[in-house]
Amino acid sequence: MMETQLILVLAIIAIFIAFALFVWGFVPEKIEEDEIFGYRLTKRKRLLEENELYALILPMVKLFAHYMRILPDKFLIFNIREFREDLSDKLKKSGYIGAFIPNEFLGMCCVVAVGTTIFMLLFTLMIGEAPNIGLSILAGFISLALPYIQLNSTISERLLELDLRLPYTVDLLLLSMRAGLDFMTAVDRVVERGQQQNPDDPMIQELGVVLQEMRVGTARSDALLNLCARVNSDYLDTMVGAILQSEKRGTPLVKVLEIQVKTIRNKRTAKIEKAASQAAVKILLPLMFIFGAVVLVVVGAMTLQVMGEGTF
Repeated sequence: MMETQLILVLAIIAIFIAFALFVWGFVPEKIEEDEIFGYRLTKRKRLLEENELYALILPMVKLFAHYMRILPDKFLIFNIREFREDLSDKLKKSGYIGAFIPNEFLGMCCVVAVGTTIFMLLFTLMIGEAPNIGLSILAGFISLALPYIQLNSTISERLLELDLRLPYTVDLLLLSMRAGLDFMTAVDRVVERGQQQNPDDPMIQELGVVLQEMRVGTARSDALLNLCARVNSDYLDTMVGAILQSEKRGTPLVKVLEIQVKTIRNKRTAKIEKAASQAAVKILLPLMFIFGAVVLVVVGAMTLQVMGEGTF
């Protein structure tokens, strides 16, 4: 009994010493981090207040991001610089998932990998006599890609939400412009009220960026083209093209927006009807398998009855 207690105490002391050495050797005295501004900063503040798990893992994310920042532009066969640029573009399209910058997102991947490895070590220890170190490291290595998969999924979901919110947002712009406001003032009014009601509305976020660009001197046409480049939505591309044509021809913008919002709704309705018509065709294959299984059961039972080897 005394030997078991002594071993337990020594194990606790060894774990404490290992953790102290890890902190002393791995954690720097000062962690360098990039400044964040605008919507990304406000989103991080809200996440820290509302999500306890986010507040818990953020220091670890910043720690790994510190070491990701000092990686060279080319590491072994990987071009880290191009990967960071691609990641920065994806983070913008995702609405700044987690309010992360590229290095912090890479740090998040490392945190997920470490967490998965520790979980697998404990899990294999519980179901076996000893932890499976090889399987745990493999699971941690595979889990490095999980945040990146989630990022791509978030981009797709955000694009769908943008297409859904676009007609409603254009309606709000039309109401403001019919009341006598010009385009920039109408956008300002819609963005201001939208940020109060739902700051995570993707359409409000993108219009806020357009408004900021116009305020610093960017031409309206360039700001709208930048919007199309960020969002990559067919509906938005069509509407912006019509707005730019109205500027060249002198057509009233209110009429153009009215036509475009009706066109967008008609296209969405046609798309939904097409998907509904295709659903009947797509469901035929699983129905055929179900029907085949039913026929097999019935015919098999009848065959067994006829042969006297079973009962129906």
